[in-house]
Amino acid sequence: MEKAIKRGTSKNRGSSFFIIINGAIEALAAAAGLMVAGIAIMSRAIGANKPEYARNVAGHVLTLSIFAGVIFNILVYVLTPWLVTDVLNAEASTKQYAIDYVRVRSFEMIPLFTFYAFLASRQSSGDTKTPFIFNLISVGLNIILTWYFVDILGGGVKGAAIATLIANVAIMPVYLIMMFRENEDIYVSVNDTKLSSKLVFLILKLGIPSALAQALTSIGFLILNGWILSYGESTTAAFSTGNNINSIILLPAMGIGQVVSTFVGQNIGAGNIERARHSVRVSMVFTIIFMVIGGLALLPFRNALGSIFLKNPDTLALSEEYMFFLFTSLPLMAIFQVFMGAYQGLGHTFYSLILAALRLWGLRLPLVYLFSDVLKLDSSCLWYAMIISNVGATFIGVILYSFCHFDRKINKEESLDLLVA
Repeated sequence: MEKAIKRGTSKNRGSSFFIIINGAIEALAAAAGLMVAGIAIMSRAIGANKPEYARNVAGHVLTLSIFAGVIFNILVYVLTPWLVTDVLNAEASTKQYAIDYVRVRSFEMIPLFTFYAFLASRQSSGDTKTPFIFNLISVGLNIILTWYFVDILGGGVKGAAIATLIANVAIMPVYLIMMFRENEDIYVSVNDTKLSSKLVFLILKLGIPSALAQALTSIGFLILNGWILSYGESTTAAFSTGNNINSIILLPAMGIGQVVSTFVGQNIGAGNIERARHSVRVSMVFTIIFMVIGGLALLPFRNALGSIFLKNPDTLALSEEYMFFLFTSLPLMAIFQVFMGAYQGLGHTFYSLILAALRLWGLRLPLVYLFSDVLKLDSSCLWYAMIISNVGATFIGVILYSFCHFDRKINKEESLDLLVA
């Protein structure tokens, strides 16, 4: 295996800039905070046979999502020139491209937030297939439109942004119609979209910790990308390739984490406390076994997987080394996903925030700083920091889970107020 790369003194500003732009767009996935709150409340209402309450929550989440989407749209559009010029100090050659790209994509905020509201209503009733189909259609449409706008029309960066915007907007009328269609498990009426302060407070109380967890994670990874870029393009490419492959492999564990959230919520609502606990245990065992088998099966094929994306021998060697750590730590990342799903299903979204923040800000980033800036270690230190932070997060997750309460049922007189007791 090739020797790991020593840290350099300069950064590729163009590359780092576009990583920051992409990360900033992804950071707006804080819309997931509203989704998590919606799932936690709606799944519990369904379990308690309170469909009218679930519909009311769905309407509130949709209204709040529209408000949030409008606010984010305006903020991103107005602040982009200042962020690009004064904060990020972008090079002149990339500044206008970046401004055009982000401003166009700022109009995705309303479709993004409303899709998360739709996702909450479907997932809380156990339907994960329909959102997957919508995502598949959107991705396929995005690929076709990007080819058309960039390669045929020569639209460049702005053309790529327009293609992504259209792909996301195109599916919006369809899923909104589904949300208001009465033959769905959870449907919304106009009356359900009228906000009540009591329910808004409950949604925000559960949603804000999850939103903060998403935002802190995105910002943390932006900072981490800065350290990675300082090791040069080879390390950056190896890290990106490994993460892309790993994100695909982790999809089953992430899906199970989402199902755990719904299953726990419904069983708590129905008063099946032991079944809720059992679902967490079974999910944990299953994902660990699945990830262990998957990781061991993929270890011999690291070079073949990396060579799909990389041709440079040094970069390929780095990606092979990085994937070794990724594949051997898959069970730890699976445990993380199940714990997050359990916390969210139980309404303990603050625990999700603690676990996400400590894994990245309490462990990984300080370790990377220690290894790279203080001890001046080579690029392998990035992988070591990742492993240590994942191990630490597993122990933290166990400790937090021991404080979880499974007996907070829906109170008939006070509706779902006990969720936040």
